Amino acid sequence: MTLQGYVHAWEHYKDELQLLDKKLELLYKRRQRLTPDPQTDSFRGMFVSEDEFLRLIGRFRIEEEGEDEQEAREVIGQLEAEIAFRREASSKSGVFLPLTYLSSVFGLSLIEERFVMLGLAVELDRKYERIFGFLLDDLTCKMPNISLALQVACQSPEEMRAARMTFMAPEGKLARYFLNQDAPEVAGQTLLSKLLQLDKRMITFLLDSGELDPKLKPAVEIVYPDSELPPLLVQEDFQLRLRNFIEEIFEAPLHERKRLAFHIWGHAGAGKKLQVQHLCRSFKKPLLLVNLADVQLHAARFEESISVILREAILHQAVLCFTRLEVLYPAEPDLAAQQRLARFHELLDGYGGLVFLLAERHNRLSWKPKERLLLEHELTVPDEGGRERLWLTFAQELGLGADVDYRVMSGKFRFTPGQIRRALTLARGYSAWQQEPAKDNAPVLRSDALYKACYQQVQHKLERKATRIEPRYGWGDVILPPEQKDQLRNACNQVKYRGVVYSQWGFEKKLAYGKGLSMLFAGPPGTGKTMSAQVVAGDLQLELYKVDLSQVISKYIGETEKNLHEIFEEAQMSNAVLFFDETDALFGKRSEVKDSHDKYANIETAYLLQKMEEYQGITVLATNLLNNIDEAFLRRINYVIKYPFPDSEYREKIWQSMFPPSAPLSDDVDFKYLAQRYEIAGGNIKNVVLSSAFLAAETGEPIRMGHIIKSIRHELQKSGKILARQEWEDF
Repeated sequence: MTLQGYVHAWEHYKDELQLLDKKLELLYKRRQRLTPDPQTDSFRGMFVSEDEFLRLIGRFRIEEEGEDEQEAREVIGQLEAEIAFRREASSKSGVFLPLTYLSSVFGLSLIEERFVMLGLAVELDRKYERIFGFLLDDLTCKMPNISLALQVACQSPEEMRAARMTFMAPEGKLARYFLNQDAPEVAGQTLLSKLLQLDKRMITFLLDSGELDPKLKPAVEIVYPDSELPPLLVQEDFQLRLRNFIEEIFEAPLHERKRLAFHIWGHAGAGKKLQVQHLCRSFKKPLLLVNLADVQLHAARFEESISVILREAILHQAVLCFTRLEVLYPAEPDLAAQQRLARFHELLDGYGGLVFLLAERHNRLSWKPKERLLLEHELTVPDEGGRERLWLTFAQELGLGADVDYRVMSGKFRFTPGQIRRALTLARGYSAWQQEPAKDNAPVLRSDALYKACYQQVQHKLERKATRIEPRYGWGDVILPPEQKDQLRNACNQVKYRGVVYSQWGFEKKLAYGKGLSMLFAGPPGTGKTMSAQVVAGDLQLELYKVDLSQVISKYIGETEKNLHEIFEEAQMSNAVLFFDETDALFGKRSEVKDSHDKYANIETAYLLQKMEEYQGITVLATNLLNNIDEAFLRRINYVIKYPFPDSEYREKIWQSMFPPSAPLSDDVDFKYLAQRYEIAGGNIKNVVLSSAFLAAETGEPIRMGHIIKSIRHELQKSGKILARQEWEDF
């Protein structure tokens, strides 16, 4: 009969069990030569007889094997040769045999493979439970122990001594990957008496399925090379460089080939995982994604989890990718965190496959890998031209019809590809919720819904040192001379059309930094500086944060710079408008250095200049005293807008604009008289109007001139000015 390869795994297991039966039969015959028939001894296993004692100490020894034992050995040798031939034939024909596969990917020796098959036998046929119980003199024991395994698998004392090391080394392949680590330790139990019990995951793989280990979910997922992937729209050059480099390493001779690890970082949605997925698809390799934020960080559980994950990567011959690496690098690491990280690195050193470490921020890795090349790369936010292409592409994919200028959106929001896609998806839902009618069966994208979705993509902690201001004023509310108003509009246009200038016209290549927008509003109190900041933020539909100077300035050296760094770092994520009021208190003239206080005050001013130039968003500074601002500071600001004290013409417009249309105004209110008679700024006028409204509400009357004059009197008293009696008695 001509031998052929196996058709499936169960046919292979059938031959392996037949071979095991012959080995167990040989073991029984050996024992039978040395001990009487166990069936005649009803107390067997309950005491040690004199004959057994003499046999154990070597007084009774039979050196030669009987004919039946020699015959059994010949049958065993023949069966082993046939199984080896059929396994080789199966491999050539592409038939998947789990035991052969595991032996290959884990590099098991022939003895180790026999141990695995011995542990699997009880899962294939329950008869082995009774057989092992019989051979161990304990029917309550349903699995072989290490002593029995050595007797069955090994053919000589030398082979048995070498095989013992397989179980003695805790870092060995069997102990680490195949044997059950949860088996309870028994007091006084020797190594040879320990049970040979396979891990449940390995049993599942050998018997049934190559699916991902369920207990690893949700921290781990597997992506197969035939999975559908979105295209790479940015950073294609990095993907090509990555592929070429890995191909060059893999094509090198085996003795020159290096193991590789890559540390890639970038903001959420930058495409880190997508880059690795495309790489794996090009090499036709599965990808094992591990979210470290979902892995238990408790020392014992963490080490066990990482070991199981490494085994799973070997099982699937997958590229191993850890995400959220920053959780292993806390800002203030304690001893437990340091030990956990060190153990993580040790486990990775023992893994031979390709490793990717992904993070949202750069981590100064303490890993010094052995025999592995560790490379680093940052996936930066796409430039404005790239962001515009992403907005247009994703909007088209989602079937969105919109009157949105995506060129403007790309200039306002420094979003990663993932953030852009999520913003559009969320905005489509908001627009549908608001029941906007569709055109040509395409959902119409509302501008307000899109901006709302954009703000939800940004997560920052600016509220700790700044206060968010909801913009409530428009261009019609701010009363300024044409020159100042034109400057404000020009500043807004610099944000709206930065994509054209920086990307399309190529100015971005000429500027290493300083691509943000900085403005200084200078003028007396109440002239509209804060209102103008709201107008700018409202026109650009950006968030406005007023920086609380009390949370920024510190008497401790270096703390002010640290606070400023945190503010600009958080704002960079959202492109928010930062509004510093009363900035002359913080950013005054740099003084001559006479002592350490002058020295560090100048450092703080210089540091702010640096951060403002690096910031790509909008910075608005307000001051009442322009002369107190350093000239070098002014040179680096894009727009310096001087707010004049309003004359009577502009005061009249301010008075008129302050009263809402629904407010009841008496006919005796004379705005021209108020503007000409009382020289007060817009902020004071606002206080007067609001106070007079409450006075009128109290009396149940329309707002009269008397209410306004009375409020003016109170307002002037705050600054120490007194209104003459004849000026207010008539009212």
